[in-house]
Amino acid sequence: MNKSYVAFLILVLVVIACKIPGLSGGGGGVTGTSKGTATGGSDPKTDIVEASKKFIALDSFTANMEGVGQTEIKSQVAYVAPDKFHVRYLGGTGAGIEMIFIGSDSYMKSGDKWTKSPGGGNIPSLRDSFTEAGLKTLTDAKYEGDDMVDGKSASVYSYKNVTPVGSFPFTSKMWVSNETGVPMKIYAEYPNGALKHMTVNYDTESKVSIEPPAIK
Repeated sequence: MNKSYVAFLILVLVVIACKIPGLSGGGGGVTGTSKGTATGGSDPKTDIVEASKKFIALDSFTANMEGVGQTEIKSQVAYVAPDKFHVRYLGGTGAGIEMIFIGSDSYMKSGDKWTKSPGGGNIPSLRDSFTEAGLKTLTDAKYEGDDMVDGKSASVYSYKNVTPVGSFPFTSKMWVSNETGVPMKIYAEYPNGALKHMTVNYDTESKVSIEPPAIK
């Protein structure tokens, strides 16, 4: 596999990570309010910020992503604090490829063979993308009402923001669990750049384990 193709796959992952809370890592548990959100919709920006903070504090989660960019994007990212990621490219560019990042080590699977990337492959932006500084550019926050996600009640918020990496503007909707205050789903649209729109569904309840693969 040529280096430019690998670089494109990593770029897609980084671009996605810059838009969604949770991929900046953390550690710790989740505590909710009676409605799950901080203000119950009366202060939308505060609710979005607090939901992001709770997501960052998660010890692990899985994000299923579907979108359209230069090609179809369909992938799954599993995360275990503080620095483990398992990425599966399920459709579009790179379909069938898997990548594991553990600290400064990275591994790639193509076909049935895992290889370790020389020189490591840590992606700091995956941990630093949704910081307090990134939230400062959030505008036009609105509470859009309640909805259901996988049979569970959620408060829906819309907002505008700019990505920390590349300064790409985007508009987004976030579904926040009314039980835990943690984001359950995000839909984002991007007027500029390679990525056009993306839907992310989060699983914050299933157990996640990421270990180095066996190298043959």
